[in-house]
Amino acid sequence: MRATTAFNRLFALKGARVIGVTLGAEGIIVGVALTRRRLVCSRCGQIYRATYDSSRRRWRHLDLAGRRCFVNYQLRRVECHDCGVRVEAVPWARPDARHTRDFEDLVAFCAQQMAKSQVQTLLRIAWDTVGRIVERVVADHLDERRLAALVSIGCDELSYRRGQRYLTNVADHRSGRIVWSSPGRNAQTLQAFFDELGERKRSIRAVSIDMSGGYEKAVRAALPDGRR
Repeated sequence: MRATTAFNRLFALKGARVIGVTLGAEGIIVGVALTRRRLVCSRCGQIYRATYDSSRRRWRHLDLAGRRCFVNYQLRRVECHDCGVRVEAVPWARPDARHTRDFEDLVAFCAQQMAKSQVQTLLRIAWDTVGRIVERVVADHLDERRLAALVSIGCDELSYRRGQRYLTNVADHRSGRIVWSSPGRNAQTLQAFFDELGERKRSIRAVSIDMSGGYEKAVRAALPDGRR
């Protein structure tokens, strides 16, 4: 079996096909091509035929046999009528990301299970990269129904950029999913969550938080009838 055939079956990239595989000092480089010819603006989704320009780009993918693996593609740019010059959308990665969706989803999952430093070591990525990936994944998976009928929630912080920046996350304890996220870790940050909830906050019966005074202040202001 040819290497490209094997990697096509292994990767199963929707909307793309493997056209070449090389092994170098950096790891395994998998060259791909899109099956479609038209370009899709990565910001608004409009479809175009003409290419503005293109350049080679790599995305970190899931490791193979302990080796780093990269998806390699000649990424095109489109001159969108509404957004200006933008890179085209590709099915294996989120807009402006340098890692594939599969890799970012793994990072986000690990960030929920272990300390950020452990994620950094396990997946061999930079400290601040973990935080940026988590932000993208959370934003991508949020939907309008996520804030409906919340009963038991948890509020916690995630640090990135070597502890210089923080991200406040709110999780639904019943589903185990993050339903809201925003930069910062003070009372104003969490208050923005309750402001977005509006009258829907009346359904909340339990809130778990760390010992941050800012979080407690926001919870008491939003849920004055609650008991500790």
